[in-house]
Amino acid sequence: MVTYRYKTDLLIIEEKANNNDKEFIFKVKDVDTIVPALRKVRMFFDSDKIYTDVIFYSHPNHEYQVIVRQNYYIDFLLVLFKNKIIQCIEWK
Repeated sequence: MVTYRYKTDLLIIEEKANNNDKEFIFKVKDVDTIVPALRKVRMFFDSDKIYTDVIFYSHPNHEYQVIVRQNYYIDFLLVLFKNKIIQCIEWK
């Protein structure tokens, strides 16, 4: 099992199963910090050759929905970590 931590004063992350995939909801509190970082994450996955690995949806009020295929879950978390959206990743 993998756990992660992030700064709750910057955003709220909700994660749940979506059939065989994972679904994340990012509720951004600090737009100036988190939105550019999320754009970098999206650009990273948009630039690869697999179009359905990570799918992004933008919603009103700086809320973002991301569907991640199960076999890209760890990759996604690592890219979030690289872009300082999450602060710590831990195997349990």
